[in-house]
Amino acid sequence: MPAFSCDQRRFRAGFCFWLCCLAGLTGQALLPGTALARGFWVEDRTAILTERSIRHIEERHWPTSDAPGAGKFAEGITVDVLSALVNEAVTNGTVKPNTHGRPGQTFEYDFHRPIGVNIQGLPASRLRVVVAPNHTVITAFPF
Repeated sequence: MPAFSCDQRRFRAGFCFWLCCLAGLTGQALLPGTALARGFWVEDRTAILTERSIRHIEERHWPTSDAPGAGKFAEGITVDVLSALVNEAVTNGTVKPNTHGRPGQTFEYDFHRPIGVNIQGLPASRLRVVVAPNHTVITAFPF
């Protein structure tokens, strides 16, 4: 660890104290390169597939679904494959706030291979995962 003067140590301790206070007020961790660089919006790459989210995805985005206006996964999809796709998209994808002012985040990732079809019925290689503030997956679909 580099040597710091007393004044530098006090500044670092004070800075860390204020970051911790701010984190306590917002309820979120402040990580360099994420929160500080993005106006205190924290990039959190945690997503939990629940029974409810799996049921929604199966009802609307499974290959057997007849729901209109929705991307569908390719034939042969399983819950285990879905889970792996979601994990890869959340880990490696582009993250941004959810759309239309809704709470949560969206993660988008291009697998560079077909994973289903988009709403026009054309092959889709990208996955969008919508995650609620409590880290549960709201939906996931090819687009």
